[in-house]
Amino acid sequence: MTSESAERQGLGPSPGSQTRGESQRRRPVRWDGMQRNSARAVGLVILTCTAAATITALYSTRLMVRLTGGSAWDATVPAFWPLLAVIMIAALVLVARPRHARAAAVVTMVCAAQLVGGGVAASRDWFQVADLEVLKMVTPLTVLLVIAMTVVCGVSLLPLWRTATGWRPRHPGWLVAGALVAAVPPALAGAMAGFSEVALLGQVALTWSLPWGAGIAAGGWLGRPLRRIAALTVAAAPLLTIAVLTVPILPGAGD
Repeated sequence: MTSESAERQGLGPSPGSQTRGESQRRRPVRWDGMQRNSARAVGLVILTCTAAATITALYSTRLMVRLTGGSAWDATVPAFWPLLAVIMIAALVLVARPRHARAAAVVTMVCAAQLVGGGVAASRDWFQVADLEVLKMVTPLTVLLVIAMTVVCGVSLLPLWRTATGWRPRHPGWLVAGALVAAVPPALAGAMAGFSEVALLGQVALTWSLPWGAGIAAGGWLGRPLRRIAALTVAAAPLLTIAVLTVPILPGAGD
């Protein structure tokens, strides 16, 4: 007797059909639980890497100030400490509010990319303000920070991969906009400096324009809400830098 005939005769659904129905109803719940656990795991990894980067940055800053008398990270990346704080907050959102994981991941990706580029640019700056003995101590710390933020960038993509539209971007215009964002600031800096300061162009590109352009370009693979979050994060980054440079109570102001 089939399950349909049993139901028609008033015998109720067969055990097999009931089990299949329950499994179909439970599957989305179980998958949601997996997504929540995955988001929390991503948040914990980001928290760990960000804590390691913060400790590394504090120690390297202490060394640079004590041995050279100058500032360290905020001289190259004025918004360095606020960006670390934003990443830490986004990681806490991933752990405590995993349903907002994708939005937090977009913010984390943009901010961490800026710290990766800033770390690479800072490694060049150390050669101008420190001697060989100081470089032997500071350079490994810089490498550790860049590695930690690179891991954060990569891990932050995990909550987003299911929202991507495939290898081909659904909105190629965002790639064009990202390329313009990446290219225009170095071009403006070069025009102001007469294109004689090649190091300045590289620093502007690594610290600001390339991470911002990457954040905009990533919107080509994201849905509309996440594209808006990426654009707002990129738009807020210059404002944060200006605020750090102008507000006296923030670290880096007046440098």
